[in-house]
Amino acid sequence: MSEPLLEMAGVTKSFGGNCVLSAIDLTLYPHEVHALVGENGAGKSTLMKILNGVYTMDSGSVRLGGTDLRITSPHDARKAGISMIFQEQILANDLTVAENIFLGMEPVRPSGLLDNRKLISDAQEVLKRHNFPIAATARVGNLTRAERQLVEIARALATAARIIVMDEPTAVLSQKESQELFRIIAELKAKGLAIVYISHRMEEIERLADRVTILRDGKRVFTGESNTIDAAGIIRQMVGRNIEELYPPLPEPAPEIVLEVRGLACRKTHGAEYRDISFDLHRGEILGFAGLVGAGRTDVARGIFGLDPPTAGSISLRGKPVAFSSTGEAIGAGIGYLTEDRKGVGILPDMSVTQNISIAALSSMSSGPVLNLAEETRRCGELINKLNIKARSSSMPIGRLSGGNQQKALLARWLFAGSSVLLLDEPTQGVDLGTRAEIYLLMREIVANGGSILMISSDLPELLGMSHRIAVMRRGELVAMLPAVGATQEQVMQHAA
Repeated sequence: MSEPLLEMAGVTKSFGGNCVLSAIDLTLYPHEVHALVGENGAGKSTLMKILNGVYTMDSGSVRLGGTDLRITSPHDARKAGISMIFQEQILANDLTVAENIFLGMEPVRPSGLLDNRKLISDAQEVLKRHNFPIAATARVGNLTRAERQLVEIARALATAARIIVMDEPTAVLSQKESQELFRIIAELKAKGLAIVYISHRMEEIERLADRVTILRDGKRVFTGESNTIDAAGIIRQMVGRNIEELYPPLPEPAPEIVLEVRGLACRKTHGAEYRDISFDLHRGEILGFAGLVGAGRTDVARGIFGLDPPTAGSISLRGKPVAFSSTGEAIGAGIGYLTEDRKGVGILPDMSVTQNISIAALSSMSSGPVLNLAEETRRCGELINKLNIKARSSSMPIGRLSGGNQQKALLARWLFAGSSVLLLDEPTQGVDLGTRAEIYLLMREIVANGGSILMISSDLPELLGMSHRIAVMRRGELVAMLPAVGATQEQVMQHAA
């Protein structure tokens, strides 16, 4: 093995007296993909934000190419050839793709003015080189989440990076886009770069990683060659226990139809979002929705929930026709919606964990304008314990929790509201395997108690393992309805593509 490219030694970090990293060592080599794994809250993102200059370590050292390196800002990291693609997208929506790629590195003319022509041509060259189907002049705010992720990656690739950190880079990418990312990673590795790859997807770690470092509760518990540890071993080291069965057996649904959708369609000014969507959801059933990014799955869920009311078709809930013109009406009828965009529109980051859980059902604890705070705290506390939400206090801002605990709090929101029909859009996106197993057990409990779930997921093993039936959408149409038992990933993708 060649000389180390980067060495982090004894890195320690605390927030408010809470130690989140304890004497962490991490060594990176050229021509290496190094997987960094662990449960949400294990310290992975914190360690990488220290490397990128977002946080300053309390103690420890960083050496780059054998020379001590002091990083106090992202600018320092970029000068040193370190680039990071964050899990939470940090693009400027009002700027163009080109302006985002070269933000802070804009080309200027001798006069000192921005060279906009060169800015656009340089961005187009980066996008073309990596086969990213995005226009350099497009406004980022008009892009899909998957396209914005590609812009994040392009921004990292546009710098003279020697080390690139990728934090859950495929979380919002389609299978085809993920395959393209893997090709890019192989090219960068061949050129001598070191890639730190943070992911909860075992199949990606097995495919890409040369070495693996595992963190648990802020401590390093394993570092070794990827061929010395299998997926079960990684999971065991991550969670400190065996997960015997990731997908629990599901009870049989009842014949009773809870949600009946017929001929649903929504047409917007720029074209049809979806059309002629018809399906039934039974009591005690998990109905999975599959499809490529942009197939219209999320649009259908938003239409049912009253976020974007459909322009044609009908919806019946427990045998009665409904037409929700607002989310409040849907919530009042017993429907809950878990958004795929947890950070953007799911959580209220500056409000407490308790307030985020109770916000959809405040009327159930109020007498006129007066809120029963004691009852709110009691009921939320029960759900925090039931869902094993890890928070120092229920009054702390939810934005300070790990992604997995935020996700469980959003699920608790709909349990608090008493929702009997749940529309779950990417329910395990960006959460670790331990939390994923907990969410699956909760979903099983919900349907065992008579609830019904419509689950949108881009994770094919999840769809096959946690659905009774799978509805497949393609280009705004529902093209297949498959029983999950006996179906294969290849069959689902055939219909979706």
